[in-house]
Amino acid sequence: MKAGDLKQRVTIQRRSATALDTWTDVATVWASVEPLTGNRILQGVLAITEASGMVRIRYRADIVPSMRLVFEGRVLNIVGIINPKEAKRETQIMYREQAIP
Repeated sequence: MKAGDLKQRVTIQRRSATALDTWTDVATVWASVEPLTGNRILQGVLAITEASGMVRIRYRADIVPSMRLVFEGRVLNIVGIINPKEAKRETQIMYREQAIP
């Protein structure tokens, strides 16, 4: 992974142990945010937009699926974590984002 590929900042958060709806920042890291798909779903009277993609960062062993990422005010829920070739060089984080416009 080249440093020049990591042009965006994301904040890694974990759910607070004291309150269910409170999140605590773990770290802010350089990343590459790569949207992969997007869907627009009609649910009742609301149109819900759901997107998924991948965030690439330098390798971190402390990321788990119960965490989330924040990118430019958007919440990216972690759905999978990949360590390509088990090389411990980069972490690929698959995410799903849901927004109601």
